[in-house]
Amino acid sequence: MAPPAWAATLTVAIGGDLRSTDPGVNRDDFTDAVVSHVVETLVTFRADLRVVPHLAESFAVSPDGRRYTFRLRPDLRFHDGTPVTAEVIRWNWQRFLDPATQWSCRGQFTGGAGVRLERVEAPDARTVVFTLAQPSPLFLPLLASLQCLPGVYAKSSLGADGRWRAPVGTGPFALESWRRGRDVTLLRNPAYRARPEPADGLAGDRTPAVDRVRFIVIPDVTASVQAFNAGQVDVLPNLAPSVVADLKRRPGVDLRSQQLLGWTVLLLQTRTPLLRDVRVRQAVAHALDRRQIARIATGGRGQANPSAVPIGSTWRNATHDGFPAYDPPRARALLEQAGYRGEPLVIQTNRHYPNMYDNAVMAQALLQAVGINARIEVLDWATQLSNYQSGKFQVSSFSYSARFDPALTYDLLIGDKQQRRTAQWEGEQARSLLSAALGSAPDADRQRAFDALHQAMAAAIPVIGLYNGISVTAIAPGITGYRTWPGATPMLWGVSKR
Repeated sequence: MAPPAWAATLTVAIGGDLRSTDPGVNRDDFTDAVVSHVVETLVTFRADLRVVPHLAESFAVSPDGRRYTFRLRPDLRFHDGTPVTAEVIRWNWQRFLDPATQWSCRGQFTGGAGVRLERVEAPDARTVVFTLAQPSPLFLPLLASLQCLPGVYAKSSLGADGRWRAPVGTGPFALESWRRGRDVTLLRNPAYRARPEPADGLAGDRTPAVDRVRFIVIPDVTASVQAFNAGQVDVLPNLAPSVVADLKRRPGVDLRSQQLLGWTVLLLQTRTPLLRDVRVRQAVAHALDRRQIARIATGGRGQANPSAVPIGSTWRNATHDGFPAYDPPRARALLEQAGYRGEPLVIQTNRHYPNMYDNAVMAQALLQAVGINARIEVLDWATQLSNYQSGKFQVSSFSYSARFDPALTYDLLIGDKQQRRTAQWEGEQARSLLSAALGSAPDADRQRAFDALHQAMAAAIPVIGLYNGISVTAIAPGITGYRTWPGATPMLWGVSKR
């Protein structure tokens, strides 16, 4: 007798190891991709980016916009068999907001993104109430955020000493093992309670269709493509379009292209001596042919985007196409005005993300063409990310993962570098415009704030936006049910293997 369809192991290649298994703590895209299959949130995103209930059965908002009442679905249980209760969720939030946890989104729920959470209450076992200091349009998107992953996990996720052990969530898969630097294996949750709606983005039915999912860490893209072509990998997600030709050698491969919301950029450290001068930053902007970079990086599938408002967003209009144009003579003139004398400009990059490396190489050539002494420093991804977090770079070839409201991306960019080293853009004007975008104003007022933010950023140039990514996912023969979406994160529930 043939084994049931779910008895297979689905093998997925990822370009880097997990940074931790603690949701939203010491994270990156690879970490989010794995942990989001184990830990689930009260609400989540559909493919159209609308926030809808997930572990919550429903939610209601008070007339003043400050109280959000969530009713939990009945009979939910964690992987250890204990029930999901409102009191456990209240405890989760105590831990999230404890500075000792170092949760990456604590600041965004304590006023940093216009959301100040006053309290979380559990009036009964199935009701959770969040009270905000003031209304905010960003509370629900933050509550569904993949980067924050404010998921629900059991108290057994922590040891007796209060330290994090491993996530014990409600998801379609449970963590079976993590061999650092090698692989992560997730085990099918046989007691998973799915929602009744069809799968839609991260929402709806998440029933697992295989017994195990094994994420293999393969940092080198060439090696991952070779492993895929040799039949050692079933799914190769989020590839740069430039590697597609190598994947066509294997018969029956399904290649899926997807426009992404993530934003690929060059970060300019405005506190370094060379880039403190806005004329030098303007010269860098004028030296870069962003259209050519986007065309090459996306295999002709994408277009340049200088704005933190992504292509395809309802908030995007022609204002967000404006930015210093490719103009080498103007770049040379600005460098002369600034008194540039050949000081080195170092672009940090990595090979884990081929597009970041390719962008750095193209930028170097274009900068050298106008007389800038541009050099490339290739780091491992963990080191480059650490440098970003501490602000230790001149230029960084970087990418922000998808945020589903542009205000959240601007909130990442704007701030005081002394207080938050990951901030890229300082100044009272930027902070004032961000406050307007983060507020609960009518849509027309938020649109004006987004437009003004982009115009101000195009003048200050703390960051040079290149494009919103285009990813290609390679799916091996015999794999069915795989779906892509603008958020980029692999969704491995409902995926089966013959």
